[in-house]
Amino acid sequence: MLYFLLMFRLPWMQKKVQKKELFEEDRKARKVEGMESLKASRLASVSLDKCQKLVSSFPERKAGSEEARKCARRLLEFFTPYSDDCIITSEKASCSGYYGVFRLVSLSAAAMLVFSWIGFPSVSLLCAVFTVLFSANEFFLCKGKNSRFLSFCDLTNVHAVINPGGKVEKTVIFSAHHDSAPAMNVPVNDRNSLILSMYLPLIHYILLCLTVFCYTVSDVIEGKFLSFNLPPLAIGIFLVILTLSSPLYYRLFTLVSSHYVPGAGDNLISSCILTELAHYFHWKKENGEGLEDTRLVFASFDGEECGLKGSAAWYDSHRDLCRNAVNINIDCPLRSQDMSFLTKDVNGFVPLSSSLASEAATTAASMGYEVKVGALSVFSGATDAASAQRAGVEATTLMGISLSGRDSVIHTDADTVANLDRKTIEEVISICIKIVETRGRSKVKEEVRPTALEDKSRKFIVN
Repeated sequence: MLYFLLMFRLPWMQKKVQKKELFEEDRKARKVEGMESLKASRLASVSLDKCQKLVSSFPERKAGSEEARKCARRLLEFFTPYSDDCIITSEKASCSGYYGVFRLVSLSAAAMLVFSWIGFPSVSLLCAVFTVLFSANEFFLCKGKNSRFLSFCDLTNVHAVINPGGKVEKTVIFSAHHDSAPAMNVPVNDRNSLILSMYLPLIHYILLCLTVFCYTVSDVIEGKFLSFNLPPLAIGIFLVILTLSSPLYYRLFTLVSSHYVPGAGDNLISSCILTELAHYFHWKKENGEGLEDTRLVFASFDGEECGLKGSAAWYDSHRDLCRNAVNINIDCPLRSQDMSFLTKDVNGFVPLSSSLASEAATTAASMGYEVKVGALSVFSGATDAASAQRAGVEATTLMGISLSGRDSVIHTDADTVANLDRKTIEEVISICIKIVETRGRSKVKEEVRPTALEDKSRKFIVN
């Protein structure tokens, strides 16, 4: 029986043995001259392997779904061997409002036309005010609050902590999200389809709001407020045109599918990168090369795709980890030529830390990587860095897609591991390590040593 236990070790026994063998093998390798030094590409390969396994096991990770919860628990298993503390948390949130905005606008437009034709433009104006305020708060600003009128779901976040050797004086939070986005019923890379399905209905709605406003003012001036009456001729002509063109809203109403995409690049690969960053810095700590005063936190959020709900709840619940902290969020690391550190988030409405973005871009440039500094524009979405910034944490997002959002596989079924670039993942890992080691040794009064990525005398073995 003992022989069998030794030959076929139980899972937790295997992990301990593998971990020991990994570091023992590394210590031996350091004695061999000419042995290949650590390359971030090896960490990138492991990240890609983990991502492929997770996508295969949990292909549709709708925010708050069972698949998203199972994915978070698997990430917890990845983090556990390489952290001092690893926690999974669950938060209730209203998840239906974010993409529900498209249907709300469509239904609101229909109601506004009906009330306008029966002579109650003031009611139409109230519908417009409510719809605009709700849509702006939920979709354009991603500040939607939980409401009993919306369906609730359980969002599952996971984070790991690596403590420094001495007193914690500063914290670097790396973050990503593991939930995936719903597919669209039109090709999101086709500009003409987006114009017909989103932009034209929204322009139509703005014109309808202006028409209703003018109609209401006309009623007030003529003393017909809240009384049945026919619209003035000019306004009536506009209402006829707007009514005849109202079928435009069908495409907006049906824009979001009930099917969810694999989300490898947006953004499961980033969560897997975090597990390998934790692996790397844990290895350094075990070899006596850990950080002296900098705590590292690696957080993977649920609910990014429904309005940053998961990250907002996490930062609200973990203020103890946010003191004197900065946040490097990683989102959509698809192409190295499009790499940018963001200075504005949430459709360009939320300013991030320009100084942190510039510092990070300068660090990348010192390594020979060309990383731009830029801002998200209207209708280009939001990232979890906005939740950090709103919680008082200096934040930026490292993003690897065009900031215009064109020519990308995100939010499509093509967002698979096959469309990820290993060199880009390697670049992201290298930059993140360099940022930490530059910040982590800034107060250490000793000779500056090259990072393990650059030092051929130190090796890191990845199975």
